[in-house]
Amino acid sequence: MQKMVLTVLLLLISPAIMATSAADDEPIASSKIGEAAAFGDVLIECFVAITTDDCEDASENTVVLNWWAYSDETNSNWPDDDAKARAGELFVNLTTDESQIITNEEISAEVANDNRNEIEGMLPVVSLVGELNVYQELGGHRIDIPIEMTPLVNFSDSTIMYIYLSEEYAIDDHNRRLTNLVYEMKPEFGFSNQANNSTQTTWSLSESHLTAAGVDFADSPYGWSVTFALFGELEGSETNQLLYLNQVELATQPENVGLDEFLMPIFAIVFGVIVISTILGNMYREEHGMPIITGHWHRDKANCLVVELTTKNRRMEIKSLEVDGPWKLSSRFKSRFIEAKKSTKIELKFKQAETTECRIHIKLEVDELGVWTQFLAIASNVNE
Repeated sequence: MQKMVLTVLLLLISPAIMATSAADDEPIASSKIGEAAAFGDVLIECFVAITTDDCEDASENTVVLNWWAYSDETNSNWPDDDAKARAGELFVNLTTDESQIITNEEISAEVANDNRNEIEGMLPVVSLVGELNVYQELGGHRIDIPIEMTPLVNFSDSTIMYIYLSEEYAIDDHNRRLTNLVYEMKPEFGFSNQANNSTQTTWSLSESHLTAAGVDFADSPYGWSVTFALFGELEGSETNQLLYLNQVELATQPENVGLDEFLMPIFAIVFGVIVISTILGNMYREEHGMPIITGHWHRDKANCLVVELTTKNRRMEIKSLEVDGPWKLSSRFKSRFIEAKKSTKIELKFKQAETTECRIHIKLEVDELGVWTQFLAIASNVNE
């Protein structure tokens, strides 16, 4: 048995070491930065209250970024340094009990709209193309952004390109939740402000900054975006403007595996599947077992989802149940216990049906096995 374990470990570790050495200089994922789809978009930056009430949801012509500035007060693991710095830049007086909205760097949305109307006929005023390349580094990740940027008109010397990294659904270690939370902000100045003068350069969000901000693509690989927002003045104008806005979905996982990358760890995969599936699968899944969770819409009751949970050899507690917006439960869920080898059905009543997928987070505690959260996604029952 010891020889078998040693053999499996060698097969698993050796290809991983060789593959890592060969891929050190290659990005694990890339995303294209294309031309902005629209030029009338609005950037709303919301400094949320300590209650985590975000200002509003993004719409077709609006990009919403939420800032959190109260980790010291709440012991949250969300980053707040950039939020405080950005609030200082915008002269925002942070208050714990009230969320504050900034539109295109203006406190007044009306002023922001008036400013945009002044240059609407000139848009677009800049071209930006490039890539977002994610690299593994020192146990974390960095993002390199090779770009080509070309102003189509002359800009003032004070023009700044802001780069924001945000997560669509963020949850901190106290189970607070925010949408579109900004984890990292970086201003860039190193580009030409002269019309038709292209700049080719590489911007970067460093591993040290991302790790310090709590960014973990291995633990949370999906829902990340990078937003580019260019603020400044056109030559001859004294009005600070949002000159360019583009939000790009960030891929953090490789889309394809090359043949050479597949052949190298093939033996580790084969032995790993056989040995680990047999030993660990039999020990934990069969003896202890994960509970079985399924869901379906009630045939007779409107806006009612039936979640069925079946335990195996351990008693289980359903500690909490939450749903992602825009879905809202009509009543608060109360924890309950399920004895071993039993099934129970829970009817979840929603305030109204939504067209989006219903995403449910079920926090479970199984005797002697611990606590974890199960995710259940059910297609909407609304026929569009």
